[in-house]
Amino acid sequence: MADLSALLEIARGAGEPRPVDKSKVDFGGVDPLGLRQINFGLMDRVLPDLNNVASHIRPYTLMAWAWRRVRHILERGKKQSAAPEDLRDFVDRIEAIYAWSQFLIDPRADIPGAQAMRSLLDTAKYRFGGDEWAARRNMRRYSTGLISPLNYGPSLRTMGWLLPVEGAAGIFQPDPSLDAVLDAFEKRFESELGHEAFNRFGSVVVERSDAERWGKLWALEEPRATEAKAMFARLGGERAAPARQKGIALIQAAFADLGDEEATYEDIRLRMADRAEAWNASEDRPAAADEWRAVQVRQLFRLCLEGLFYWSIGQLMSRSLSTAQLAQVFISALDEGSLPEKAEAWLLASSDTANPVAHLRSLQAALRDQDRLPSAIVAGLKLCLREAPSQAHPFENTDRLPLSRAKREAERWRDLPPTGFVGRMLDIWIMAQHAYWSVGRGLADARNRGKTILRLRIVMDEGGWSLTPGTTRQGNPPEPTPDRLETAVSLLMECGRL
Repeated sequence: MADLSALLEIARGAGEPRPVDKSKVDFGGVDPLGLRQINFGLMDRVLPDLNNVASHIRPYTLMAWAWRRVRHILERGKKQSAAPEDLRDFVDRIEAIYAWSQFLIDPRADIPGAQAMRSLLDTAKYRFGGDEWAARRNMRRYSTGLISPLNYGPSLRTMGWLLPVEGAAGIFQPDPSLDAVLDAFEKRFESELGHEAFNRFGSVVVERSDAERWGKLWALEEPRATEAKAMFARLGGERAAPARQKGIALIQAAFADLGDEEATYEDIRLRMADRAEAWNASEDRPAAADEWRAVQVRQLFRLCLEGLFYWSIGQLMSRSLSTAQLAQVFISALDEGSLPEKAEAWLLASSDTANPVAHLRSLQAALRDQDRLPSAIVAGLKLCLREAPSQAHPFENTDRLPLSRAKREAERWRDLPPTGFVGRMLDIWIMAQHAYWSVGRGLADARNRGKTILRLRIVMDEGGWSLTPGTTRQGNPPEPTPDRLETAVSLLMECGRL
């Protein structure tokens, strides 16, 4: 309201019209239908507290050690405390030195921040102090650094590597039970600990040669046995959340059932989502496999609808079309031959029990060959509606179109002809869903000031559905949301448990 009042005051004081700067509007929106949050809710039932980045053990050890080193400096200096920002700055410095050292060894090292650290790769030395370091530190703290909420930050806390210090926001200490692990880690480079970078707060200078030497001593992919043991206890062992224990056990069971030492992430993902009869030993299929299959079915449903949205944009690139016309074009593109008179016998009578991951891969391929896309969408929707639960989970908000709601609506449309059914999908699951989420996100952007992202891509015009003025390309096809499996498998392999 304050912004609106300011605008009204300016308008009242204006004596005549005046030109304003041309608005710069970018097209965007990675979640055009608002369906993706449910994916994360379902994943949390199988592999909670993981993400798609934190896939190595060593960064967990490093960050726990850095916070323990803070305590060492305080105790050695006989100080009871220091400014919180000085403590965080020290830990950020250790993290940045570590990333620098790993990229010096291998510019493709599997840690975040390669682009952000590129300017350091050719420098002879770097001063961790002053305005440049402050800007780099602050950027890494919230985006590319290991401690960032986008990377290792959340799981460092939720998996128990770091514990918050009571009454000191943003200050942590390692779990005391990790002391032996951190001692073993430190042993590798104890001869280097005399460097000021490890012994004082404030500005320090590090030579490139130092960072390169340290990088070999604390290499990313060489965790010690004590680190691996501590990680597994927190990943899928006695210190892990019960849901994650079951999810990790499912991965191990699927890998064992495959009986193939060369099995890939995709092989494991498929077996985890298979029905019991597809397992070599059906009695070894854990109950958590049902939860994992639900994750993949929801992935498939979201990709089917985002695929239909993407297909619709392609059809509207050169013309406007009504809902009925779009539906007819879609039906005409199917390779199913003559369709039944009613949707009940077409889309809702499927007996498909295939693996949803197999459907996902077929749909991904069709998204790059759009002549096949309508048929792949229909095949995926048949399986999704067949396996839709009767009740939504508590985290499945109705406006995010949970499968249970979609199934109820589809049942109400069962007597419609296929073109009428597709028309309802387009109107309710695509156009209305897209408008609702685009407007809602646009208002949120406006409240946060400064963002000029136009998320609305399809609008109703006199000639029917049309693309938002300024849309000149279809954009990239949608992709499934990464489901954390690669992270879990990578950590299990480093733990020696696969």
